[in-house]
This record gives sequence, C-alpha cells and structure tokens, in this order.
Amino acid sequence: MGSRSDGGVAIPSVRGQSTLLGLVLLIGMVAAISVGILLVAGDTMSSAEQQSENERIEQSFVELSQQMSTVSISRDTPRSMTFDAGDNGAIVKTNTAYINISGDNRTTSIPVGAIEYQGDDGTKIAFQAGGVFRETGSETRVVSKPPLEYDEETSTFSFPVLKLEEDTELTSGDVTFDYVDSTPHRNTSYVEGSTIKINITSEYCVGWQTYFEEEMEKADGRAIQEACSEGEENTLRVELGRMEIPEGTFENGIVAGNVSNSSGTEDFDITEKEGYSLPPLDDMINQMVSDMESNDSITKLSDAGSTVTSGTYYTDSTTISDEMTFDLQDGDVTLVVKDELVLDKNKNSIHVENWKQSGENHSLQIYVNKGLHVNKGEMWVNPCSSDDVNSAPLQVYGTSDTHIGIGTGKAYFEGVIYAPSDKTWNETNRYINKEGQLVVQSNVEIDGSIIVSSAHIQSAAPEGMYDTSLETFNPTIAPEGYVFPPRLSYVNVAEHTIKVKNG
Repeated sequence: MGSRSDGGVAIPSVRGQSTLLGLVLLIGMVAAISVGILLVAGDTMSSAEQQSENERIEQSFVELSQQMSTVSISRDTPRSMTFDAGDNGAIVKTNTAYINISGDNRTTSIPVGAIEYQGDDGTKIAFQAGGVFRETGSETRVVSKPPLEYDEETSTFSFPVLKLEEDTELTSGDVTFDYVDSTPHRNTSYVEGSTIKINITSEYCVGWQTYFEEEMEKADGRAIQEACSEGEENTLRVELGRMEIPEGTFENGIVAGNVSNSSGTEDFDITEKEGYSLPPLDDMINQMVSDMESNDSITKLSDAGSTVTSGTYYTDSTTISDEMTFDLQDGDVTLVVKDELVLDKNKNSIHVENWKQSGENHSLQIYVNKGLHVNKGEMWVNPCSSDDVNSAPLQVYGTSDTHIGIGTGKAYFEGVIYAPSDKTWNETNRYINKEGQLVVQSNVEIDGSIIVSSAHIQSAAPEGMYDTSLETFNPTIAPEGYVFPPRLSYVNVAEHTIKVKNG
C-alpha cells in the first residue's frame, strides 16, 4: 500500500510507521545493550584490577613481616625492599593495641601498633606484632602467622613481638628497616607447671582469633577462653594448655611405661612402652580439690543418696557400702575425691546408666587424688554385658601419685583410667603389697583401657579385654573452668622495635 495524500502532504501508512518504529526501537535496544556490556565489562575489569592489587600488596606485606623479623635477629644490619602499597599507600600506627602475656602469676603488658592498607573495595591488609591478616567483608584470613612457637624439647614458649617505632605513612617504592632496640621480659621466664594466658585487645582481634582457632584445630586442643565477640570489645582471651587427649592414647587394655607380672597374662591386653610419658594432671586435680573442699555450693556425695544425677559432687574420701547409680539422663556428672575411693565388698558397685541420649553421649568423670581401690566390688556401664562393652562413659582421672588397686577379691572394672606420671614409680602400692602405680591381683576382670606409669599384674588368670571403640577416643579431660596444662617450663617473651620508612 502506498501513502495517501491530504492537502498535498504525503502521510506514511500505519504499516510504514510500525516498520520505522520497530527499526528505531531495535537500534535503541542494540545501543542500550552495547552500553550495558561496556558498563559491565568496565566494572569487571575494575574489580579484577582491585583483586590483583590486593594480592600484590598481600605478598608485599608478607615480605615486610619477614624483613622485620630478620632485622630483629641480625640487629646491626638494616634491610630494604621494594614495597607495594598500591595507589592508596599504607599507614604505620604505634600503640593501638595491647598484648598481655602471663604465666605463674606474673604478667607482661606490651603495646603494639600496626601497618595498614585499605583498598577501594574495603579490603584491609594489616601487619601486627609479626602476623599479617586480611579482612574482606565479614571474612578474616591469616595470611602470615604470628611468630608464636613452642619447643617440646626444652618446654619453652617463645613470642618475639615485633613493634613499630613511630607513626608514619608508606608509599609504594623502597622501604628500609632499621633495628632500634629490644626489651626481654625476664619476669615471666620461669613458669614450671603453669599455663600461659594471652589477652589481645586489637582492631584485628578476629584475625588473632582465627589464628588460634586454626592452630588449636591442628593440635586437637582448645585455647580460646573468651572470643572477640563475647566479652570486652575487640578483646581475645586465650589460655594455652586447654588440650584434649589425642586419639590413639587409649591404645590397649593397659598401657604403662613399665610392666611386671607373675604369670598367666597371655589373655590380658597389655602394652609396655619404655620411656612412655603423657602430661600428668597433678596441678589440675589439686586445684579442683582446693576449690571444692570448702565450697558450700558444691553438693557433697554423701548428700546425693544412692542415685546421683547430673552435676558436680565432692567428697573427702568414701567407701561405697552398697550400690551407687549414676543416672546421666540429664547430663554429665563430675565427682572430685580428695583422698580415696574404695569398693571393698562383693555387692559394692558403681554403675552408670542412661548415658546414651539422642544426639550426644554423657559421661561420669571421677577425679581421684590419692587412690582408687576396686577390691571386691564392681564399676561398670549399663548394660554390663561381655557382648556390649561401653567403657567410655565411665572415666577415672588420677595424679602421678595416685595408687590404683584392682583385687585382691573378685573385682570388675569397665571404663577408662588416665593417671600418667612423668617420673619413675618406685613405691609399694598402698592397696596391694607390690611395687607399681597399678596393681592387679587375683580373679579380676577389666574391660576398657588404663594409662599409668607402671603396672604389676599379680594374678594366675586375669581376664582383660581392650575396648576397640577407644581407638579414636579423645575425651575432654578438663571440666569447664579448669585447664589441662602442657609441659611448660619457660616463657621467652621479648619486644623488638623496628623503624620502618620510605627511602
């Protein structure tokens, strides 16, 4: 169809208008899409460039940390490097955070600063006290670990704290590092038998928390007493020594550094490991006794009756004269015994029931200071069947001086005992007249695992079966508020001040 004339003016047809309009819209859409592609591409390139810059600066901060550490050791030899601080540069700040380190009732407080970079996307990269952290949104990552070290051979904890001399700014280019001075803190050098407490108040608190979480996960332990978000603002409280027994500790029916026997132990599961040594619990158990013996808020075992339910209980010393049931339906039970726990008659028994609950298993933990004697009685876990052994819910912990006797009468023990020592045992057992921390005599039966410094088996036909479910058993030994200390004798803490500047 052609156009029609109206007074000599040509008017396009409706179809022509539609075609033209469609062409204009199509061109507009193509243009809009092209602009959109260019805009998105521009944003993508900007993001990629920022990411690349962040990674370069991150590696530059790691090298900076290494250079400062080298200068703190060599002291007289300055160092330099080509530092990448991006277009924004980095800020050097002093005394913006505090690290408090204490051991054996002595405390050292060290003010520290930071070198900080912040990208246009909000990413922060920071050096503090030898560590490098990166914060991106809600995520904090440890880029380079702080220089905390523990030497097992010398039982020494070391923390060389790297400090900054003055506030300044750093730009990309040459940066020099000059040693200023060092301050050793000898007041916290000897801490035999103590634990180490570290309190860190810092803008980068979450970075420090992440570091300790990652390190303790590797060591099967717990260190954080109070996270950054739980107490004082931006403050992390750590106690080194909150360890758990690693998997594989309970590796046989009886594990001891020294084992002696009379005869007939072929069917008894025993492992002798010369020089075998695990951390003792002396300090922790002594502290528990000291805290609870005069504490009126702790229930005395004598007031609990024949059925003991979840909670914490204390007794100076007790001889079980009948049957005592520990019902764990509502939770764990902790029993602290100042002197000794004795089962002396055939019908005496301690048994654990309702330990298996939906989603978790509960346990009875008994902490004995002086001794445990299962003479003619029984300690067992329901259902108490040779076809269904469940030793983990009944746990007995002793010190390196705890005497343990099983027998001389017919006795049965189902559970675990952990009472190692780091010294040679040369005493006569207080319950059975033989030398050994653990002495087993007469017609006895044991299901589970026992860890001691020395054991003597005085029996013609003992029966013992290792509970293989304990191969991966790593109980939390320390109740809440107490610590299982590491082998620690010395703390080596020193401040090293370094001057950092461009040029």
